[in-house]
Amino acid sequence: MGLLNPQNFIYGLSLALLVLIYLRARSRPTIEVSSLMLFDQAPAPVASVRHVRIDPLFWLELAALTALTLAIAGLYVMRPRTPGHGRIHALVFDLGAGMSAREGSGTRLDQARREAMEIIDQAPAGDEFSVIAYALEAQARHPQTANLADLRKVLGDLVPMALPARTAALRAALIRARGASEIDLFADRPPPAAILADAAPTARVNFHLVGSGDFNLAIVSLDAGIPGSTRGRAVIRNFSARPHPCELAIDLGNREEFHQTLMLAPREQVVVPFGPLKSGGVLHARILTPDAIDADNNRYAYAPSDRAAQALVLSPDAAVRDDIARVLLAVNANFQIETADPAKYLAHARASGAGAKPLELAVMHDCYLPAAGAASTLLIYPPQLAKNLPYAAAIGISVNGTIASADVRGDAMGEAPAVESLALGATRIVAIPEWMALIATATGPAHWSIPLAAIGRGAGGRVGVLAFDVRDHLLLAPDHLDALVLTVDLIKQLIAPRDILIVPTGADVSVAATATARVTQPDASARTVTADKWGRVRIRPLQAGRYTVESGGETTQVFANYYDAAESDLGAKSQAEASAPAQKAAAASNAQSAGEAQPLVFILLALALLALTVESAMLIGHAGRWGMRHV
Repeated sequence: MGLLNPQNFIYGLSLALLVLIYLRARSRPTIEVSSLMLFDQAPAPVASVRHVRIDPLFWLELAALTALTLAIAGLYVMRPRTPGHGRIHALVFDLGAGMSAREGSGTRLDQARREAMEIIDQAPAGDEFSVIAYALEAQARHPQTANLADLRKVLGDLVPMALPARTAALRAALIRARGASEIDLFADRPPPAAILADAAPTARVNFHLVGSGDFNLAIVSLDAGIPGSTRGRAVIRNFSARPHPCELAIDLGNREEFHQTLMLAPREQVVVPFGPLKSGGVLHARILTPDAIDADNNRYAYAPSDRAAQALVLSPDAAVRDDIARVLLAVNANFQIETADPAKYLAHARASGAGAKPLELAVMHDCYLPAAGAASTLLIYPPQLAKNLPYAAAIGISVNGTIASADVRGDAMGEAPAVESLALGATRIVAIPEWMALIATATGPAHWSIPLAAIGRGAGGRVGVLAFDVRDHLLLAPDHLDALVLTVDLIKQLIAPRDILIVPTGADVSVAATATARVTQPDASARTVTADKWGRVRIRPLQAGRYTVESGGETTQVFANYYDAAESDLGAKSQAEASAPAQKAAAASNAQSAGEAQPLVFILLALALLALTVESAMLIGHAGRWGMRHV
């Protein structure tokens, strides 16, 4: 026998509480009398011995509490498995990008389907199967059923996603499979042995390793450069243990900018320069050589327009204004930048008429001027304003104080990089609204998390926030390169066209919309999405490629990129090496689950109910014999 959750044994403290109640109630009985005149005063004895007078009611209450405690803790017994007769199976499928790898006449997922159908066909009549899938998160695709037609349809509808299969999602999938007597896990790489061991006490886990090839090419990154000024770069990687050719084509709109066949050495990564481009637009890089995974053979980037754009930089610190201006020119050399002290800007703008030209971007450091007016706004180290003048009045952001230092611990979303370890100075405690997407977080002195960088689209345009201070040339310091990269990527997202978004697969994407929007996916399927109270629709691209969002006569294009070094590397280990730890864990799982777990919850609850019923009958008998005061 065993306990599913030994921590629930804490409910056993109720038994000790029962004994204390009896000690308190029975050790000093109280007798009501009409007068104390008939009693003599006597000194209290030096020592007294307390005897607990235990009656049948105590044993009945003890039995009821013990049964309830064991039921809550999950007491079960192991019994020999009975073949057939309605056993429950769980089929768990990895739907990460690696399962889309082509091998022979099909994909790895096709192989997993065939093996699953063999298990279903060989199962005795009456056995039931549930289907669970995981990649970014775990999903129950179909509850347990013995209908073979439904199972075949559900298995046929499984589609790999352009996402890495997360370990947390696998763990959640196995948790969803609890209750099954046997779990069949289908994946193209072995799971951690500890995860299989966690599922072993309650079910037999069978791991099926699918796939053995390693030929895969991938586009790691794509940088468009600055049109007419600097060259672009594409980074290509060969994950195979053998040399392979790679035919690479790069298009700008409908015009081909680069087309060449390269020879990559085993597991080599090369940088391919091209350009400079003559104009801006959406850049599309493609690997034309057939390989295992299609999702990482395409990548999109946006080349900034060569038109002149107006930018405004406001800061009370002249050195900060110069640093931010240098960063803006590095992002787009065609920026026409005006810098000013916020205390003098409004008067200067009225006198010179500077406000007549529309602003593409306004960067405000340690200040906020709602009258600046720009298509996009970047707030860096926003100040704490009075309660009646918060950013929420126009933007929805509030500042609740400042901490002297913060450690970056969040990884970036969108096109922003992963920030692993970075110590920053003064940082604002910023509360961001629901419509903004969090890019990075920081850990404060008390180990609590605060937003560090965020971006969103409000009623007045795009808004970005950086909570840390950039004084003392922080953005140009070599040991704070991650802060510079985070700032550059945020600026690129703010100045990108409103109708073009380039995001990684799996990211939450917000698009401005009216009441409803029609979303067309890369496979040409379409669905209708309802806008929220902020006037936006949210989608999560699970496939690589182009999505179109049509609403109110306007069309927004969302380009989803996929690349994951671990998932795209199909030959990280040989099949024999990879399957060894999983087979060892599966063997341990099978040894531990040679029997079948039979929960005793209903039996224990029945015993507790019986004990309480007998106790109630005894109390009713006492009440009838002696009256309610003696019960």
